[in-house]
Amino acid sequence: MSINERLQKNKIALPLIIVYCVSNALLIVFKKKLEAWGVDQSVVIVGNLILFVVSIVSLFLYQRAIAHANTTGFLRNTYSGLFFKLLVCIFAVFVYAFTVREQLNKPALVACIFLYFLYALLEMRSLMQWNKARRNA
Repeated sequence: MSINERLQKNKIALPLIIVYCVSNALLIVFKKKLEAWGVDQSVVIVGNLILFVVSIVSLFLYQRAIAHANTTGFLRNTYSGLFFKLLVCIFAVFVYAFTVREQLNKPALVACIFLYFLYALLEMRSLMQWNKARRNA
């Protein structure tokens, strides 16, 4: 693998890293505004961290799926990424719900759902750009 190919492969996660850093900075800067809206900042920050890590792992699984030579390898890596992301997110929500019981912060969960969709869109966009650059190289 050439240096250019390695840079392209590692550059795929850059949009996710940028969104993670910017969203955490915004969560810290607008803490008072979030509290006024009833959003628990710490829940959203932890949710953002979990979503970032899960998105990075699934992104690289999807990347392996696209680069795989046969259909079974493609499907195995694609479903692994989907199930990993789904199971970790469900587990995190259940752990949060069972630990806080009545103090469940629904606005924070809605914010995390928004972040989930944002990360999913960025994953697909990054993969499509990477695949296009890979084919044109």
